Amino acid sequence: MTQLDERITTPERNTRLFDALAYAGVVPFILGIYMEFSRVELLGVDGRLLFSAYSACILSFLCGIWWGGALNRASHPHRMALALLSNLVCLGAWVGLMLYRLPWGMLLLTLGFAFTRWAEARLNPNLPGLYDYFRTRSRVSYIVIACHLVMLGAVLVRTG
Repeated sequence: MTQLDERITTPERNTRLFDALAYAGVVPFILGIYMEFSRVELLGVDGRLLFSAYSACILSFLCGIWWGGALNRASHPHRMALALLSNLVCLGAWVGLMLYRLPWGMLLLTLGFAFTRWAEARLNPNLPGLYDYFRTRSRVSYIVIACHLVMLGAVLVRTG
């Protein structure tokens, strides 16, 4: 069954609220970039820490979705891969956060989002009928990866 067939046979769900939240989730990344370039701190937190902590949090959230999908869809062909990869990406995000002052930390977080996007496209952990939401999430993932590349550039300039 193709994605188009799934869209025809599975009723679409209204995901406008989730779409809006996905796009709103980009704001802390942009705030972190702004704070890094302007050297502003908020309650003693600089832009790089804000960005890295939020990045690790969102990666953990996405991994939790995979974990939940693996638990709730026993017949999913990639169930074990989703469970194991969710842990691997989450641990990578934690290491990236611990190394937030170094370019390696930002690179690890960037790769976490790129891998998550790649894996979701191939492992198809998502339920049919959520096509519009996952199209939005795909777009937001590319925006977030671009934000990470900008921050990685800033980190390289500052540490180089």
